[in-house]
Amino acid sequence: MADVNFLLEIFNENKEKAVQRFIQYTNEQSDSICLDIDRESKCRITDEEAKGIIKKVCEIKNAIDLQTFEITRRNMYLGKLKEDYNLSIRQIERLTGINRGIVLKA
Repeated sequence: MADVNFLLEIFNENKEKAVQRFIQYTNEQSDSICLDIDRESKCRITDEEAKGIIKKVCEIKNAIDLQTFEITRRNMYLGKLKEDYNLSIRQIERLTGINRGIVLKA
């Protein structure tokens, strides 16, 4: 109900009162949860670190070797690299030589 009262005050015909209430509202502290960027969970890693992850996760000597895997196995690893290790689609494409469309769909 407080939000309704706030809106009524903001759209008050008395312009000065509406402006004062808006300023007061924007300066209030709030416990609201916003859609902030979680920088820790989306932190990108270097290509060298990514190569190491690909080699370790896929148990291969070179990142390009992922191309030789059977399709379902390859796609399983691609999904894992994207979801669990936060590698970007373009980074996986660049390091493995696998088409971006395939990486995206995996």
